[in-house]
Amino acid sequence: MNQFVDRAYDVTSQLFGPDSEIPWWAWLLVVVALLWRLLIPERQTAQDRDAALAATMVRSGNGGSGKKRDRKRKK
Repeated sequence: MNQFVDRAYDVTSQLFGPDSEIPWWAWLLVVVALLWRLLIPERQTAQDRDAALAATMVRSGNGGSGKKRDRKRKK
C-alpha cells in the first residue's frame, strides 16, 4: 500500500510540483478550457434577441403589472 502512495505522490509532484516539466500557465489554460462555458456566456443570435424584445413588448403592451404606473400615481 505504501508503494502505491509513494508512486501517486511522485506522479503528482511531477505534474504540479516546482520541478514539473509542465509550466503553471499550461495548467491555467486547462482550467479555463474546462470552465469556458461557465466563464463566458454564449452569445445570443439576432433572432433570439428579437424574440426576447418582442416578448417584452407584448407583455408591457397588454397592461402588464403596472407597478411603475402605480408608483407614479402615488407620488
